[in-house]
Amino acid sequence: MSQQRLTEVVGAVHDPHLPFGLAEMGMLERVTVLPTHAVEVVVNVPCHHCPGLQMLRDDIETALQAAGVTQPIHISFQGREAWQPVSMTPEVRAAMRTMGIQTVISRSIEEGAPV
Repeated sequence: MSQQRLTEVVGAVHDPHLPFGLAEMGMLERVTVLPTHAVEVVVNVPCHHCPGLQMLRDDIETALQAAGVTQPIHISFQGREAWQPVSMTPEVRAAMRTMGIQTVISRSIEEGAPV
């Protein structure tokens, strides 16, 4: 399975608390096939003590296995950088506002100005 397809599969997995995929939420850092042929998934999460992390881990594994991955899967929730609300797509930010969920980022970002 290609790197792009693996990324699409994991990117479509929903955040355990919101109806948006990890890619849309800006939480998916990378999906890599390691030299050992294991699949490594790195997800940046807003809260490292979130009770939904085990559910997220299970959902990622289930999605990859359903897509045909048979090799070992290694999932880390500790990426290079902490997740920030600016990582979300503008569509997700707008949908969250519609749902009454506030996302705190600078107004210049909301208006499309360079960061």
